[in-house]
Amino acid sequence: MAFSSHMAFARNRAGQLVAANDLPSVGPAIFYCAGCGGEVTLCRQDASQADFRHVRPAACELGAQRALHASAVQLLAESRFVVAPALTQKGAGHGKRHMIEEWGLASVRTTVDGIPVDFFAETLAGPLIIQIAIKSLYNASTRSTIRALGYAALEISIPKPGEVLDIGDLREVVLHGLTNKVWLRHPAIGNRERHAQPKRRPAEVALLFGEVEKPAAKLSVPVAVTPWVQAGGLAADAAYRQLPVAEKIRALEQQLGEPCARWPDAVDVDVTGKGSFCVDPRVWQADIFGKFVRPAAEDASIRDFTMLTVLGWLDMRYRIVPAFEDAEKVAVHQYLRALTAQGYLAELPDQQFRVVPDPRPNGLSTLRWNPDARLSVSGLRVCSERVRLEIPVNQVQRLLEYFEDGHPAVSVATFVQDLMLRLHAPERTVVALLREADLVVG
Repeated sequence: MAFSSHMAFARNRAGQLVAANDLPSVGPAIFYCAGCGGEVTLCRQDASQADFRHVRPAACELGAQRALHASAVQLLAESRFVVAPALTQKGAGHGKRHMIEEWGLASVRTTVDGIPVDFFAETLAGPLIIQIAIKSLYNASTRSTIRALGYAALEISIPKPGEVLDIGDLREVVLHGLTNKVWLRHPAIGNRERHAQPKRRPAEVALLFGEVEKPAAKLSVPVAVTPWVQAGGLAADAAYRQLPVAEKIRALEQQLGEPCARWPDAVDVDVTGKGSFCVDPRVWQADIFGKFVRPAAEDASIRDFTMLTVLGWLDMRYRIVPAFEDAEKVAVHQYLRALTAQGYLAELPDQQFRVVPDPRPNGLSTLRWNPDARLSVSGLRVCSERVRLEIPVNQVQRLLEYFEDGHPAVSVATFVQDLMLRLHAPERTVVALLREADLVVG
């Protein structure tokens, strides 16, 4: 009898996925195949083993695998966490270290930018995609498409579906396992895997993903070249690194032009891995803010930089002792995203960030509507994502109507104040949205 005829999981009347081995053998009940939707019945072989079987003959080849896949996705949604490999150059932690991703709301079997994904959630570190890979159902060619979305993407493989017989087995494989998980992409490690020599996978995993191991065509490996830095800058950073914490704070007070007690909330952000730089988090955050954000904002100029530039600069100025592998990268990435949410930065592709000019009251008065301003649904979505501004559904149509045949009749300053109240967003974020959409000039 085919494997699909004996299913470990099925849907109950409420549409929930249940495991045959976890159900009591009392009273009749109706269950449905997650593959074809046909009715299945609970069959108990002995006191410890049970499975689901179709009530009527059905040509359902992948019912067991589809039920397992659906159960794995449902478990992720209900558990709201997953243990993931530590961030390394190749995305795999080899079972030695791990990190925990947690989320609140999530979507299952949805689409992201038109691409179907198994699971999509908003974690503290940002958007997360999770793909469940079961050999008979998984198309390995989709991995490049998922990577291209630009979000953190974790792949969880289930190489031996026949051994997952109950919820306990499923929890171990999906939530707690490490050797069966790999990061397809993570913003904190970027695209470094393209510079790394690929590691040979076991034959079973290679078969699972439809890949064939090939000998290396070249003995040379591309090496990323670090940008040139002036010697004076290196000396200054080396001198700063040797200063005691009190002297570092004095230097930062001069750089920010404010005493420590009056530093903005933007330099006191709680992030994962914040202790990796061996100083109070406010020190290294103030250093980033004073170096990359404040100067460009005050000069009302546009300055782009990458996360790797920030990491390299911090590495010269602080002793880094990560609490877990790549903890310093996670901390910096979360901090830059927090600055984006607060309206100081706009996030660009490939881990790049752009400083948003400081919108002072007199600065707002210099802004004028772009006479050719136009706003589309897709344009609004892209621009709001770049400035990390979530626009309520009931406000989307209102915004589109404002720019349907021109621009609002009120001044930019008045419009910004109104949007701040409607969107519950800071002034600089609203201004950043208008600039990204090319709706204002000046």
